[in-house]
Amino acid sequence: MNTYIVPRVQGTYADILTALGLAKLLSVSDLTGSRPVQLRSDNGRDAFILESAEPDVSAHVGQLYEYIKTEKDKDAPADFYDYDKKKADREKFFKWQAAHKAEAKAGRYPDDTPPPSPNYSLFSSLVDMLKPINSSGYASAYRELASERRAEHFQIALEAFSGGGLPSEIAAAALKKRLKGNKTNEVSIVQIFNPMTGKGMNSPKANTVGMGQEKAPLVLEALKYAGWFVGAVAVTPKGSKDLKVLVVQPTDIKLDTLADVMMAFRAEFVGGGAIQVDILAALTLTETLLKHDDHKTYRRGRPKELISGFQTAYFQNLGSAKGVTNISFIALPHWVNLQDDAGRGEWLGILKEHRQIIRNLDESHSEERNLLEKYRDFLSGQDARAFLEFLSDYGPHVLRLADRGKYALWAQTEHLGRVLNNMGKNDITTIISDAGFQNVAGAIRRATFSALYAKKKHNNRTFEVHYGLAQELKRSAVTKAKFMAALAEFVTEYMTENLRAADRGKKGRAPVTTEDLLAVGKLLDEHDPQMVAMLLIAYGYAKEPKDETPEPVTTPDNPDQDTQNQEENE
Repeated sequence: MNTYIVPRVQGTYADILTALGLAKLLSVSDLTGSRPVQLRSDNGRDAFILESAEPDVSAHVGQLYEYIKTEKDKDAPADFYDYDKKKADREKFFKWQAAHKAEAKAGRYPDDTPPPSPNYSLFSSLVDMLKPINSSGYASAYRELASERRAEHFQIALEAFSGGGLPSEIAAAALKKRLKGNKTNEVSIVQIFNPMTGKGMNSPKANTVGMGQEKAPLVLEALKYAGWFVGAVAVTPKGSKDLKVLVVQPTDIKLDTLADVMMAFRAEFVGGGAIQVDILAALTLTETLLKHDDHKTYRRGRPKELISGFQTAYFQNLGSAKGVTNISFIALPHWVNLQDDAGRGEWLGILKEHRQIIRNLDESHSEERNLLEKYRDFLSGQDARAFLEFLSDYGPHVLRLADRGKYALWAQTEHLGRVLNNMGKNDITTIISDAGFQNVAGAIRRATFSALYAKKKHNNRTFEVHYGLAQELKRSAVTKAKFMAALAEFVTEYMTENLRAADRGKKGRAPVTTEDLLAVGKLLDEHDPQMVAMLLIAYGYAKEPKDETPEPVTTPDNPDQDTQNQEENE
C-alpha cells in the first residue's frame, strides 16, 4: 500500500477538498485496480493520510469531475452537466408539486417530472460563484486534464503528496518547470474552494501586493474541484441570498463509504437559518451514519471515529459578489455512543427529537435565536453545562408557546438521561439517578407542564400553573442557601395547593417529602448548585414517557414544510 500525506496548509476545508480529490484520483479503477482508498486524519502530523494501491499514471483515467455547461458556453465538451436544463426541470417539478401536494406527499411523481437531484446545489453554487464558469479555472482545468498532458499532471499531484509530502510551493515550481512555455499550467485560486484566499492581498507581508488573483498549479486546484463533489454541501440559509458551504472532515473511513454516506446525507438534509444549518447538518449526518448498514459502516462506537464533523465557511451576499465572513467547525455529537444494534433505534429517536426541536425554532426571533446559539455551543464544545443552559431556557419557552396555543415539541426525560449519561460526567449521572431529585423534578413538571395541560385540554384549573418557576430557580442558584430558599418556597406553594384540592374533594398530586428536600440538599453539598438547578429545570420541563401530551399543531417533519424548506435552501 502507498501512503500519501496532505498537510493542513490553510486550516480550512480547502485542505479536506484536496485530500478528497486525491483520494478520488487514487480510487479510479484503471489507476489502482479498484482497491479501496482509506482516509485518516493524523492530528499529530496535522495532515490527512491516504492509503491506496500503487497507482499507474500511464493508464487511461476519466475526468475527475463533471463539466458544467450553461447557455453562454458554446464550446462545451461532449460529456457535460447541462445546468440550464437541470434548472428548468427543477422549476417544473416544484410547480407540479405545488399543484399536486397529496401525490407529492405520497412520493408519486410523474415519469417526466422527477424530483431534483440532492446534488443540484453543488452545481448551482459554482455557477453563481465562478462567473463566468465557462472561462473559469474550473473549465480550464477540465480541458487541460483531457489533453495528452494528463499523465504529467497526475504524476506531479502524486509526487506532491507522496512520502512526507512536498510543500505546495515546491510542487508549483516543479509543475511550472515540467510544463515550461505552456500557459495552462496554472489557474487562479477562487474563494469557494479556498475560503482564506481571495482577490487582492493574500500574504501576511505586503511586499508583493497586487489586485490580481493568486495562482496555483492547475492539477492541485483540480483536486479540490473533484473533492467538492465527494464531500461538500452548499446551502442558501433561509431568508437570505448568502451561501453556506460545509465540507465533511473524515477521521478514519474508506472513500467509497464516505461518498455513499454523503449522497444519502444530501438526500435527507433540509436546512434552515444560518445557525440551524450547522446544527441540522451535524445531527442529520450522525443519523445517516447510524442508518448506513449496507457496508456495515457504523456498528459500534462513536460517530467521530469515522467522521469528526464539518469545516464550514459563510459567504455573505454583497450585491455583485459574495465574501467570506465566517469560518468555523461544527462537530458531530460525541454523546452518541452505539454499543450494539439494539440501541440503534433509541439513538435514532433521540437524534430525530433534537432535529425536530431545532427545526421548530425561528431564527428570526431573538429569543429563539439565542436558544439555537446555545445548542450550537453545546454541539461545538460537547459540554454538558451548555446543554443544560439550552434546556433550562427551552423548557420555559415551550411552556409559553403552549400557553398561547402554539404547541412545540417537549423534550423527553429518558432521552435527556441517555445523552447526559454519555457525556463523561459522573456527577450528572449521580444527580439524575437520585430518587429525591426525581421526585422534586416531578413536582416541577406537575406544577408547570401538567397543570397547563389540564387547564388547556380539560379546563381543569385545580392547580396553578407556575410560569416563572424556572427563571426563579435558575436566578437563585448562585448559592446553596438561596436555591434551597427558592425551592422551599415552591414546595410550600405546591403542598398548599394539594391541601386545598383535598379540602374540596379533588384528587391530589404526589407530595414532596422532607426526605426529598434533604436529598436535594445533599446533592447541593456535593455538586455545583447551578448544575443541580439546571438539571431540575431540564427534567421538570421535560415529558415523561407515560405523560399524555398534545401533538404539535405543525410538526417540523411535515412533508409539505420539508419541501418548502428544501426549495428555499437550494
